[in-house]
Amino acid sequence: MKSKSLLLSALLLLSLEGFSTTWTIVNSGFTFSPSSITINAGDSVQFTIASQHNVREVDQSTWNANGSTAAINGFSAPNGGGLILPAKLGVGSHYYVCVPHASMGMKGVIIVNPSTGINEAVAGAKITLSPNPTNDIVKIKTEADLVGAAYSVTDNNGKQIASGLLDPNETLIDLSRYSAGYYFVQIGDDKKQTFKIVKK
Repeated sequence: MKSKSLLLSALLLLSLEGFSTTWTIVNSGFTFSPSSITINAGDSVQFTIASQHNVREVDQSTWNANGSTAAINGFSAPNGGGLILPAKLGVGSHYYVCVPHASMGMKGVIIVNPSTGINEAVAGAKITLSPNPTNDIVKIKTEADLVGAAYSVTDNNGKQIASGLLDPNETLIDLSRYSAGYYFVQIGDDKKQTFKIVKK
C-alpha cells in the first residue's frame, strides 16, 4: 500500500512538472529585463545576466529604498545568474536586486500566482516569431487554438508598447519607430509564454 501511494505521489509530481515553465530574465546594462514578470506556482526563473551582476531577494521596504539586505529564506543567484527553482518562488511577490547596483535602482519583481494545475493551450503551443532579429516588423504565427489569445509587447524597462489579440493567420508587430534593443512579447492571459525580440 505504501509503495502504491509513493508511486501515485511521484506520478502526480511528474504530471505537474509538465505544466511548469522556465522564464528568463536578462540584463540590459544596469536594469533587469523584463523588470516585472508574473508567473504561476511551480514555474522556475532563469537569470542570464552579465558577470558583474548578481541577484538577491529582499523585502519590499528594502526594495523601495534601493537597499540590498537579504530577505529571510529568499532566493539568490551568483554573478552571471542562475536558475531559481519553484521551492524558492512561493505564491506572492518576490522583490530582488543586484547587490552591487541596488543603490542605482537595478531591481525587479517576480509575482507568483497560484497554480490551477490546468495546462492552458498557450503553455505547450507552437509559437514562432520571425524574423528575429528584426529591423521593423515581427510576425507571430501560432496554432489555430490560440487565435484570439492576448499578447503584449514591452520594452527593456517593462513599459508596454503594444497589446492586442492574436489574428487567425499571423499577427504583425511593428517596431520600426522604436530604438534598437531587446523587446519582450508575452502571449496568453494566465499561463503566459515570453519571447525576446532583438531590434537591430
